[in-house]
Amino acid sequence: MMARSPNFPARAAAIAMHRFSILFLLGCAACGATTSAPPAVPAAHAQDTLRQIRAMVGAAPCGASTQCHTLALGAKACGGPEAYLAWSSAATREGALLALAARYRAQREAENVASPLLSDCRLVEDPGALCRVAVGAAQRACALRGPAERFAD
Repeated sequence: MMARSPNFPARAAAIAMHRFSILFLLGCAACGATTSAPPAVPAAHAQDTLRQIRAMVGAAPCGASTQCHTLALGAKACGGPEAYLAWSSAATREGALLALAARYRAQREAENVASPLLSDCRLVEDPGALCRVAVGAAQRACALRGPAERFAD
């Protein structure tokens, strides 16, 4: 039969305390691991930003298609923009417009994270833009290319 060391009760207590500490820390880590969704950005904020973008672009007047560009708008839940908007470099300051577009994208990304809704995940391709006379208008304006116009040029 083996003899117990004189420190057996202290050693057993230390091992028990060590095991308890590990279990306690694991329990605390599990409680702290719960993630909460970031605060939802009210839809009105994203819609206000979109209105500012549309107001900045305005009628997008142009003299040539080289002045027409596309702007990616928003963010789908699975990635990529929601839509594109034609704008004119002849009438719009690019830096200010890109800053608003970045803010709108961030707001939509926050909404996507906070919302249980899913995206259709379809790729929205950049259609390109060109300068044309709008129906019922005397002035030329930038517009998104139609499907038949995408491969012309």
